[in-house]
This record gives sequence, structure tokens and C-alpha cells, in this order.
Amino acid sequence: MKILKKYRDVALGIVIGAVLMTLIPVVYASKGELSQVAPFSTDSLWLLKQARVIVEAYQVDAASNDIDESEMVHGAMRGMLGAWKDPYTRFLDPQQLEDEKTSLEGSFGGLGINIASRDGKILVINPIEGTPADKAGLRPMDEIVRVNDDIVIGWDLDKVVKLLRGDPGTEVSVGIRRADTARLIDFKIVRDTIKIETVHAEILSDDVGYIRLRQFIKTSAPDVGKAVIDLKNKKAKGLILDLRNNGGGLLDSARDICDLFIDGGLVVSTKGRVDSANEEFYAHEGVLTQLPLVVLINEGSASASEIVSGALRDRNGTLLIGAKSFGKGSVQVLFNLSDGSGMFVTTARYFTPKGVRIDHVGLSPDIYVKSLWSDEDRDKADSSQGDKGEAEGTGTSNGKTKNGPAEEKSTKDARSRDPQLDKAKETLLRLIAGEKPETLRDPVPELVSSDVSVISADQASDDAAVKGESGDKSSNPDKKSVPGK
Repeated sequence: MKILKKYRDVALGIVIGAVLMTLIPVVYASKGELSQVAPFSTDSLWLLKQARVIVEAYQVDAASNDIDESEMVHGAMRGMLGAWKDPYTRFLDPQQLEDEKTSLEGSFGGLGINIASRDGKILVINPIEGTPADKAGLRPMDEIVRVNDDIVIGWDLDKVVKLLRGDPGTEVSVGIRRADTARLIDFKIVRDTIKIETVHAEILSDDVGYIRLRQFIKTSAPDVGKAVIDLKNKKAKGLILDLRNNGGGLLDSARDICDLFIDGGLVVSTKGRVDSANEEFYAHEGVLTQLPLVVLINEGSASASEIVSGALRDRNGTLLIGAKSFGKGSVQVLFNLSDGSGMFVTTARYFTPKGVRIDHVGLSPDIYVKSLWSDEDRDKADSSQGDKGEAEGTGTSNGKTKNGPAEEKSTKDARSRDPQLDKAKETLLRLIAGEKPETLRDPVPELVSSDVSVISADQASDDAAVKGESGDKSSNPDKKSVPGK
């Protein structure tokens, strides 16, 4: 029986091959016409044809599973864009594109994390403060390995986002791989409607003004401006701008916030393959305040946060304090396709006023202070409070751990410590006292944070060539659109 099946399959293969061979003269007869409109060479199209015929003839479920041609075409397009190995150049089918627009324009149920794909890994850029992800204990640079029962290593970013989102009140299990931690850490998190307080401001001790910016939206610049005025009225002697765990947002907002502190001139430039992708963005003359200023950044500072940080350092000599930023500095343009699908294509990269490349590089701080996320630091916090036990546990939706009151107390104590903010305050007070910024910088710049792997140190780059197309641009540094492509 096995011999008969073997010969049957061979015979079927011969028949399929013969049918394909009879089509070759027809294909090549019109090769000249086809080459003018085809997206690939005739040989490549012929290869796709062979693959489809073979799958439809042999695949075990092909007879009972009628696959729509659009699904195959969309799959091929995803594969084509994936060949460029750019996680931000991606294809979205009509439903995915609609979901993307919903996430940009409205509210949705989720965990409150910004994520990105890098080197085949799904990484947490930052948990947004006050959201379920933040309360559960997720950290920047955590790698998402599993969502519920699915191992998501190598998955498309959009597919992972879809798994993480859901109705408020529903639970999702997330498996995290963390640097220097051998075991997988499991978090069970209850989704919620994400609402973000964008700007928080207060007067710290010693008349230090503190402004926390969590996201760059349309109202961010006016809100930061109001906060600056309010802090000045409260007799603030200097300002700390906290951009930690700020994953970015609108380019216009970043430029307008720079405008509050920079007296005219270049803020950021974009460089791409085509002329329309090469732009420069400028601040207006005049500033809202000339109070001494320092900026806090960390591994969760990305995109618009890096634009503002780089501009303030290059133009004003502002000191950046904390840990190396994430390194997301590229422009994505949305091209709408004829069937309702779309493509986000990276068309340019951002550069600071002095030509420092941000994308895949990030900004190194002038004064490095390690983020208080390591297990070693948490153990120290335990010891200082007299509490013993593990410093890491299984996360829950309210950010508490399951190992008892002692561990909950030690985790709270560790979180209440903020050495980066302490250093920013100390540095600002020295600036207020008259010390020069250049005397306060680390004598040997910390090129690589000990708690995050990066590609390289800050560097100026003359590499303006990036692959992509360009169109009319809106004001979002991560997602822009052009109509009817």
C-alpha cells in the first residue's frame, strides 16, 4: 500500500509539473508586457505560481480550507516588507489598520505599555505610570516571551499588540525574560482603560521645580508652559524636566516644548533617501524661562523624548541625567493601499542639532545614574529594612507580589527610592549655586548602561541614506500618513 501511495504522489507531481510546463510559453510570450506592471521579475512570479499550485495540491487541509486570495497576497506583502529587517516598516490588513487608527484616536482596553521589536525580540519600551503594567512591575527592556499560552518570540509586533489588548476587566498572562534573571517571570495583569495624566508638576524641597511629562500629545506643550509659569510664581529657583519612561508622541509637541526653553534655531532634522524626507524643525525666538534646567532620561525615554533631550543638550548645554535612552528616532509614513490595507514605511531618521543620530543608538546621559531596577538593589532595600526573602515575585494586576507582606513592604521601599531624581536635584542645586555644566559632567562618559544593552554610543553620522518612500507628512514622529496611495 505504501508503494502504491508513493507512486501515486510521484504521478501527481508529474501531472502538476506538466501542467505548469505547458503554461511557460504563454507566460514568456507576454513577458515584455508583464514586466512593465509586475512587482517582480517573471521568474519570481513563476516561482510564486509553483508554490501556490503545490500547496493547493498537497497541503493536507487545502481541499476543505478555502483560503481567500487576498489573505495570501497580504501574507506575501508581510514577507516582502520583512526582508528589509526594519521592525517599523510593516504591513497592516484593513482590520489591523482600523484597529491602529482606533488606538491613535480613541481609548481601548490594555495594559499601558509601549513596546517595540528589535533583533527579533518584543521589548517593553516603558510601562506608562499608573497603568496596570506599571503597577504589576513590568520594566523597560523586559522581553515579552509569552502571552497567555502563546510563545511570541519572532512574532509580528502588531500580532503581539492584539493579544495584549482586550476588554477592560479581563486578565492576560505575560511571560517576561529579564536581563540577569535566569527564570521566566510570569505576570497576571487585569486590563483597564488607559487614561494618562500627561503633565505633573510640583515644588520639591530647596525650591526645586519638578515637571514630569509622560507623553507628547497636542496639549503637552501648553500644559508644560502652564507648569513652568506656576512653578516660577511659586519661587522655583531651577527646573527638573523628567522624561523617564516617556515613549514619545507628536513631533509638533516635541518642537513646541523645545520652543519654551530654546531661543530660536534648529531643534531636530530628518534625513532620508528623497528630498521631501529631509526636513529641519526650528524653535521661535524668545524663551518662557531662563531658570537652570536639567533633564532626566532612562531606558524608557524614546522618540519625542529623545528629540527634546538632544535639542536641549546641543543648543543650551542642558545636562542629561540618568541612563541611556531607548534609541527610537525614525519617521514612519502611512501609505494607504487600494483594498483598505496600508503600509507604515520608515522614510527618515532623526538627528539632533549637532548631527547626533538617535535611531538604534539612543542618547547617553552626561551624568550616569543606574536605574533602581536590579535585583541586587532590591535585595539591598530588603536588608536596610530588616526584611528577608526574595526580591522578585510573580506579579499581579495591582502591582503587589505573592510572597507576603514583608516582600510587599520591601518592594514599596525600593520604589520609593529614586537615586536618579536625587542626583538631578543635587546637580540642579549646584548649577543654581553658579557651577558650570561642563564641570559636572562625568569625566569619562558612560557609553553603555550596566542595566541595558545598547548598540553603540552617541555618535554623529553622515549616513543619510535610508530605504523608503515619502509623502505629505503629519506631525507624529512615529506614525504619519499620506492619502490614497
